[in-house]
Amino acid sequence: MTSEQIRALLNLPDMLDVPSALVVEPHPDDNEVGAGGTIKKLTERGCHVVYFTATDGRAGSEDPSVTAEDMVRIRMAERQQASAILGVEGSYNLGFEDGGSWSERDLMLTLVPILRQFRPALVMTVDPWAPYESHPDHVKTGRAVAAALIYAKNGVVLKGQGDPYEVPQIAFYGSAWPNVFVDVTETWESKLAALQAHRSQFDTPLWPMLSAYFGAEAEQLYHEQIDANRPGKAEAFKLLASMQMHFFPEAMRS
Repeated sequence: MTSEQIRALLNLPDMLDVPSALVVEPHPDDNEVGAGGTIKKLTERGCHVVYFTATDGRAGSEDPSVTAEDMVRIRMAERQQASAILGVEGSYNLGFEDGGSWSERDLMLTLVPILRQFRPALVMTVDPWAPYESHPDHVKTGRAVAAALIYAKNGVVLKGQGDPYEVPQIAFYGSAWPNVFVDVTETWESKLAALQAHRSQFDTPLWPMLSAYFGAEAEQLYHEQIDANRPGKAEAFKLLASMQMHFFPEAMRS
């Protein structure tokens, strides 16, 4: 059974029709890179979107004149600016050290009460199972979010820290096995503006190459998955129902 069939069986709405979404990223800027156009499209349709950033972003500069503390302040300010451009209602930093020794379990235990408090209709995060993904923060964040979905609905785990809640759906960006493609042609410029708000990361000589790469990738997705007869841009996601996140080996192919 495909993910689409399972979502239909469970009467789950289209990804763009959810009333609320909680988006978890490893570092400030990852949400924009992976899903900026879609997030803007969601907020324009009335979806209440909140961000949670796992790490403080202190490893975002190799300039020895910039202290870790300065980098944290810079990146938190950039995160707020980029969030505002996309219409995100709230942006919170969980304070784990960028590149630090925190564990997947540390983050999972932090996220469970958050999911129970916000009770989102959709959770979005980076895909930790992408082939060759080698950044520990990305792997730990994606896996911690997935595990938090399992435990947020369990009345025994973290008992007393909010009422159990089952997140209906999860969408992974940066996935090698996407099954949903979103037309972001009309929100692409907002995505670029939000990316450029992260000046410490993208106001560099590499920006022309990066922006060209992002654009070419989005155009190829649009051509292959949405409409080969006209130009446009798309973002890709692996969208799964919560029930597919445990003992469901067909999820990779669904």
